[in-house]
Amino acid sequence: MKSREFKIPRDPYCMGYKVYKKTMIEIKSGLTVLVGCNGAGKSTLLIHIKELLKEEKIPFISFNNLTDGGSNSKDHAGFIGDFVFLATALESSEGEEITLNLGKFAKKTGEFIRDNKNKEELWILLDAADSGLSVDNVIDLKGLFNLIIKDKPDSDIYILISANEYELARKEKCFDVQNGKYVTFSDYEDYRNFVLETRKEKDRRKSVK
Repeated sequence: MKSREFKIPRDPYCMGYKVYKKTMIEIKSGLTVLVGCNGAGKSTLLIHIKELLKEEKIPFISFNNLTDGGSNSKDHAGFIGDFVFLATALESSEGEEITLNLGKFAKKTGEFIRDNKNKEELWILLDAADSGLSVDNVIDLKGLFNLIIKDKPDSDIYILISANEYELARKEKCFDVQNGKYVTFSDYEDYRNFVLETRKEKDRRKSVK
């Protein structure tokens, strides 16, 4: 399994306190789930890695449920004349709508991989993708990731996704963004305690800025 190092700013938004403990992190190939409480720096890390990939001209594709889903997705569907998707999305629950958007993203990902079939390194970045998803939807999503990795055995595929729920992190390689290291969870209670500890750490760092 290959890996890649990134230099990251410990205080990325110059807020006067350190978000991350390390200035260098190492991400392993395959699926990595970013974990931590809300505000731990998961989305910020994804944004920073995206910018570094741009600088190095490494192919990547990204999905952010906040900017690529919801009303933005419906507005885009209306703009391009995809009225079937628009009508379906308007009648869907939040979880169903996210599933629709992830289906569109899966299609784009397939095109992205085909367009970059000769590249040795590819990145897929997803933020807040599990928000509102049911357990079976998350299992389907992880199954898609496994298919992508198996379909490109000659390339280094890196899939980074931020987790809001335990099911996404369950039995996966998880990356503690605050401490810059990989962690594993034995069960939901273990994950819950970890998230609560990262919240305490976040609050402590803010208080000593």
